[in-house]
Amino acid sequence: MNHEFQQYRLARIEGFNVTRERLQSRFRSEIGDLGEFEKAIAEQLAMPPATIAAWRQSEMEQADCREGMRLAALEFYWARREEIRLSIENDCTRKNGFEN
Repeated sequence: MNHEFQQYRLARIEGFNVTRERLQSRFRSEIGDLGEFEKAIAEQLAMPPATIAAWRQSEMEQADCREGMRLAALEFYWARREEIRLSIENDCTRKNGFEN
């Protein structure tokens, strides 16, 4: 593989791995609050790629790092969508006073 393209691929992998690990460490046991979950994902997506991989200086490497960050956030969300759905249902139940 071309060395230049390999660097872009590695930047994407770094962005993905770091973002995934940050989200996983924040929600190790369960997602208790949907607002906190959304805020955590938004914070990760708002973070500039240079904070994750400062050694990736070119625009292309930073764009690939950001792409990895987005993929990690999306994968994290989809892997926990059932837990999120149950959290929303439980919140609605509590707000409506139907909890035992």
